[in-house]
Amino acid sequence: MSATPHLVELAPLIERQRANRRWLLMYAVCCLITFLDGFDFQILSFAATYLKKDFGLTETQLGTLGTVGLFGTMIGALIMGYLADRMGRRPTIIVSVAGFGVFMLGFAQADTYAHLFALRFISGLFLGGVLPLTWALAAEYAPKRFRVTAVSIIMCGYTLGGAAGGPVSNWLIPDYGWRSVFVVGGVCSLLTVLAVLPLLPESVKFLALKARPDSDERISRILSRFQPGLSIEPGTRFTTEAQEQAHSGKRFTPAQLFRGHLAAITPLLWVVYLLSSALIYFLVFWTPMINERMGFSVSAAATIAALASVAGAVAQLFISRFVDRKGAGIILWMPLAAVVCMVTLGSGALAPAVYVAFVIGAKMFVNGGHGGITSIAGTFYPTAIRANGAAWASSVAKIGAMVGPWLGGVILDAGLGAQGAFTVFAVCPAVMVVVLFVFGRVQRRLPAAAEGAISVETPTTGVAPVKTAATSR
Repeated sequence: MSATPHLVELAPLIERQRANRRWLLMYAVCCLITFLDGFDFQILSFAATYLKKDFGLTETQLGTLGTVGLFGTMIGALIMGYLADRMGRRPTIIVSVAGFGVFMLGFAQADTYAHLFALRFISGLFLGGVLPLTWALAAEYAPKRFRVTAVSIIMCGYTLGGAAGGPVSNWLIPDYGWRSVFVVGGVCSLLTVLAVLPLLPESVKFLALKARPDSDERISRILSRFQPGLSIEPGTRFTTEAQEQAHSGKRFTPAQLFRGHLAAITPLLWVVYLLSSALIYFLVFWTPMINERMGFSVSAAATIAALASVAGAVAQLFISRFVDRKGAGIILWMPLAAVVCMVTLGSGALAPAVYVAFVIGAKMFVNGGHGGITSIAGTFYPTAIRANGAAWASSVAKIGAMVGPWLGGVILDAGLGAQGAFTVFAVCPAVMVVVLFVFGRVQRRLPAAAEGAISVETPTTGVAPVKTAATSR
């Protein structure tokens, strides 16, 4: 008679793991993916001046071009999030990266505004799937005490990718034209797929939840690579948290995002994420061109925008450690500081040096707050619906992100100028402060075992062998 197989809970193994080379490589690949996602999406703002000249576009047409790309990411996030919770995080990420690489190359070949419009939408379908899926994967491999920071590190890849658009544009466009930066983005994205294939694992929690015939064997192989000292007995079976097993085998419906404590969490998350996205995409799309209107050269305007993005990445990392320890409410200090910067920019003519300081300050605090919000987007949902939860939050936020570039174009076309635009958009961080205060209060009332609850960091002594953690079926 065969021995009863061990049944092992994955959560304790994830919580007690230590960082090693394989674990760090996975996060490095995730950062590379989001870097290219940020570069490929935001490069349009740096090439916009040249597109406007070549195609004879108005400010509103440029804003619409930014908006249609965001509409594509909204639809794409929902599609890819659904597929990721059905098929897996890894294959969906691979399809997304390959897809936006191909259509970035297609964008470089466009010769009419209609072509630009269509290709920007299609590439957005694939771009939209990358961030929520990498968040989900990062959250499922990170201990709770480090989860927000881990997701924030990956978000920094996106921010730095957007920042890289400035110097790369300054380097390539004067000699090779605006199409060159889209070719570089597309080629690098396709080459990155080669790194994703061997280095990006499937989520072990996802594999255990789906309980497919080869799931336990795949989990054993992955855990052996990530935790070399782990002793795994032949025939070991793995499981996720009991509350997540209740979702196993059920088809996702949006109603699941509003059950239990999520009934308060999801609406608050969506509102603050929507406002943050409207603000940040206004700044991302229009700041380089506003900088030119303020008298800076094209290259100087791009450099200012890039420096502001780097400052924003630093702010994201800074706030994430406090979010892990203090909860989401601590993020409100970022939009509060952004209100001061935005109101100052909208108050009147500023000396060039003062203008640059406040633009960088505004971008830093806006990016820091946005990074904090996006880093928590997937952490409140169980594994069974985590990709869908992050994807729906991301897609709802795209409504704000679509409004941002479009409304910026309308304000500028109406003659209100940069000061009017900064003043109007200062409303977004002001409302965010209030919503984040309420969000923090709700999070503090979550039960300790709930996803997204504020964790208390405890010292660990490494990972116990699987056989000591197992229980008999």
